[in-house]
Amino acid sequence: MAQKEIFSKKIVLALGLLMVFLAIVAFIEGKPPYRDKRIYPIVRSFEPYTIEKSIGGLRILSKEDPKFKEEPDAVNFYKRLQELDRQWAGKHLRLRHDRLEILDDQGKVLKTIAFQNEKERHFVQDYYGVKPQ
Repeated sequence: MAQKEIFSKKIVLALGLLMVFLAIVAFIEGKPPYRDKRIYPIVRSFEPYTIEKSIGGLRILSKEDPKFKEEPDAVNFYKRLQELDRQWAGKHLRLRHDRLEILDDQGKVLKTIAFQNEKERHFVQDYYGVKPQ
């Protein structure tokens, strides 16, 4: 009888440790990527996507298309948002030397942001995938 108790305690402990490990991995995977505190909010105000809280979690909506609605799971939410941001940035962001230009659909410059340091420039290149011209 004592041997069965020890065996069952080991199983419970092993399952508990496994659950903690999986929770930590999910937390790390679902963590949003680094976003610059100055540049990201400025660019975000021009992007067509918004984040809405719902009962089931977070959803991505489009300001331009009322039919567009995505509800990725928690682990993939920020990855999907970054994919959408990158698609938009491919047409609407231009990196020129020490500044970032935000363009409209016709390629007209809406706003120019001067970089204050290299970290901001690297953020735009890494997060949005924009290459210098």
